Amino acid sequence: MSDRKNFVTTWFYSRVEVNKEIKTGLLGGVKEQHTANFRQVDIDDLSNKLEEAYNDYDRKGYDVVNVVPIQMGTSESCNQRNGTYVGEAAFSITRGVIVVAKLRKENH
Repeated sequence: MSDRKNFVTTWFYSRVEVNKEIKTGLLGGVKEQHTANFRQVDIDDLSNKLEEAYNDYDRKGYDVVNVVPIQMGTSESCNQRNGTYVGEAAFSITRGVIVVAKLRKENH
């Protein structure tokens, strides 16, 4: 009989997208400005981390049986075009996942 667990989990968060903007200064200098976009996860980062988790579990003799999204909520102020504040808009994005894996039958 094996000491290995039948089910195991791991989890991770991914970074948010970063918007890059080129700004030209008054004296002609060029500057690159980076701004975090909290409305969008970096899908490449999320995908790469998920692939890494799947491959790691496969090497260890486990099959992934579930992926549970981790939602992160936030809100933003909403203003009319004239600048009048009208309230908050709430939303959430998937910032990470919990990966659940089960030991393969041949590894019991």
